[in-house]
Amino acid sequence: MLGLRPVFLEACICGTTAYSSSPLLQPEEYYSVRESFAYQKLPRQLLNLSVLKLDGSRFEIQVAKGASIAELKEAVVEAFGQIQGEGQAKISWSLVWLHFCLGYKRWKLVDDKMYIQDFRIKDGDQLQFIRHLSVNYNPDMED
Repeated sequence: MLGLRPVFLEACICGTTAYSSSPLLQPEEYYSVRESFAYQKLPRQLLNLSVLKLDGSRFEIQVAKGASIAELKEAVVEAFGQIQGEGQAKISWSLVWLHFCLGYKRWKLVDDKMYIQDFRIKDGDQLQFIRHLSVNYNPDMED
């Protein structure tokens, strides 16, 4: 084991063996090759999802496959803003999210820290707005 030193790993990467002193690549060539394999961020895989509104109409959104529920909600807000016509009243999204949530199959997507992949949401799936709290709910009126 005396012949194995940290230099051995560097020698192997440079194209030498533990028993050879002549590298196949000079150190400056090694670093240029190494830099050419630098990590490059992979493109995010996007999912196309449709969202069913309460009036029965729907709109399309795109989100990253690994998006959080918070990011999913942001995509809904952005997409809804694009389809909203001029002159229409501004939507209070904090009130919308207070009374409604997005749903997928039997789940309410309410935990912003969870990820859409936790629910096995896949490309082409449909989400829908569902009631989260009763519109008539008033916490001050509880007994």
